[in-house]
Amino acid sequence: MEKTGTYNYQAEVYSLDFRRQLTIPALSNYLLYAATCHAASRGFGFDDMAKRNMLWVLSRLIIDIYDQERLSGPIRVITWIEGVDRIMTYRCFEITTPQGETLGFARSSWAGLNHDTRRPVSLENLGLQDYIVDRHCPITFDKFVTPTDAPEYAIPYTVKYSDLDMNGHFNSVKYMEAILDIFDIERYRTHSISRFDIMYLAEGFYGMELIVNRKQINDNEYVASICKEGKPICRANVRFRAMDNGQLIMFE
Repeated sequence: MEKTGTYNYQAEVYSLDFRRQLTIPALSNYLLYAATCHAASRGFGFDDMAKRNMLWVLSRLIIDIYDQERLSGPIRVITWIEGVDRIMTYRCFEITTPQGETLGFARSSWAGLNHDTRRPVSLENLGLQDYIVDRHCPITFDKFVTPTDAPEYAIPYTVKYSDLDMNGHFNSVKYMEAILDIFDIERYRTHSISRFDIMYLAEGFYGMELIVNRKQINDNEYVASICKEGKPICRANVRFRAMDNGQLIMFE
């Protein structure tokens, strides 16, 4: 079996925003589904992990977008394992047109946890090393910028039924949605996202009372976090780029 996996997608209308562009959460679902299929067909998917009383947990995901508009058409996601150490594995993605033109890249890190204790376990005997690919991905895991002063904007958030994944935890994509919703509509009328970087620090559960906040660090870059009782359960870095057509996006 090939070491890389290739998966084709066509954006549906429900995955587009008011600009008719594919949303970051929708793209993330594509990436995570590609990762799931790739792992399952090679013997270390979620069902395989469950037989070992283990589960996969996404630790960090960085998405770099080069061409937002063409993500709304047919796209192809290529995924591969970049490396494995004792308790973490690193997976990359290239997002292209069907003709092979690169639209973006993504890099992720995953931990294997014991299902009962939620503690990291060794990945050394899962066969991941057999699928490591030496393929270029330009994204690096940079250190997060952590503001020392108070956030400029914060809103409360309660984890609800529709936020939960099949394990009963705050869905990783729902974290993204909560963070993206703290930016006003004018930002999205005039800008698109060039980078979305999120690090997951703790699990969320139904009914958990959280605070989502943001802090601007330059004209087009923000840091954000979701906190429980003052402690972050995730951190994010969001970079925007001005849209070429300016403020032309209006509701119909």
